Amino acid sequence: MKSLKVVLLSLVCFFSTNTFAAPMDQAQFEILGNKDKSRCVGGRSPAYCKGELDYALSKNLITNRSYTWGLENGYYPVVTRNDLVDAICKCGCFEANTDISVWLKELGTKGTVAAKDIEKHDRLVGLTSDATLSTLTTQNFGLKSITSGAEKLELYVFNLENGTQLKVTQHHGMLLSSGEMIAAKDVTASDSFISAATQNEVEIVNITREVTYDDVYNFETNGSDDANHIIVAEGIYVGDIVWQNQLASELGKIAIRR
Repeated sequence: MKSLKVVLLSLVCFFSTNTFAAPMDQAQFEILGNKDKSRCVGGRSPAYCKGELDYALSKNLITNRSYTWGLENGYYPVVTRNDLVDAICKCGCFEANTDISVWLKELGTKGTVAAKDIEKHDRLVGLTSDATLSTLTTQNFGLKSITSGAEKLELYVFNLENGTQLKVTQHHGMLLSSGEMIAAKDVTASDSFISAATQNEVEIVNITREVTYDDVYNFETNGSDDANHIIVAEGIYVGDIVWQNQLASELGKIAIRR
């Protein structure tokens, strides 16, 4: 009996130390990056994401190729207390000087504040739960989280027909005039956005790329509905950080109906 216990104990130790021993390769890393994001949370800065990649690599949980791909494409691993990769999530933000629509309590009206100057007590303008493309009603929401950090990848710069220029990272959710929400990297010059001021379509003149040496920023409203996480940046409807993680599976689908 004693010998049997020793054998069983040895087996337990073997499996507990060797399960998931092989580091995650790039192919599996990419697959998990495109799966359900229910385990992802908002408020993760690029610096945080890199820190998680560094940790996972140091623990031999991912390969060097996975690390490089994650760094270059804005993904990071969620590592459990048992040092297991639980999910692959995204990072994404606004350029520091992007004008974000907020509720100016002292003036009793809407206004704009640069992304870098947004504070936790500010209230962001977002769509109401019953908003439609024909009636894009808004209200103001408190902030659940603010994130900021360095960004090594080039930003996507959308030059619009109304003279507006909007700069975001590649995974940022962009609301199209069709009501579809897609990642910035998937937007083409033939697409169009929606003006928060006129509710009309705004055509894209061109899309360029730009390096930034400033921190980038993102926000999460305290809204309970998907639409409440659609805010206004440079006068255009875009997603907050929730659309990059918890609602990532909804990208490419209709977010606001007619």
